[in-house]
Amino acid sequence: MSKLLVLNNSLLRILQHKSFKTHTIHLYNTYFTLPLQLLHTYQILIFMHRYVHHRHELPLIFSPYFEEKQFVRHHDTRYKHDFHTHFVQTESGKRSIKYKRCKLWNNLPDDIKAISSCHSFRFRLKKLLL
Repeated sequence: MSKLLVLNNSLLRILQHKSFKTHTIHLYNTYFTLPLQLLHTYQILIFMHRYVHHRHELPLIFSPYFEEKQFVRHHDTRYKHDFHTHFVQTESGKRSIKYKRCKLWNNLPDDIKAISSCHSFRFRLKKLLL
């Protein structure tokens, strides 16, 4: 992955005629793209948005995919609309999609979570991640 990251950064520097001292985030901001480290996060959050707002567009296999806290807890809480995150002890468990998807979505600001338009959500999410 690091070789791909170095190659990607080099290509962006060449295209923009920037020196190697240029901070990488400025390279990505020019083209409004995300660094490779954030692309994975971005795609997970896009999937979560589709699950929350456009569940009918996803294949049926994803319908029982998540547990919302409102179904886990039997009383009203401040976080009842967040997804239930399972407890994991290992680092590999923390890198799993099952854990990351809920953690990432629950950490998003509420105003971004409430956006139902896919295009608007992607735009705001990209601005947030950059």
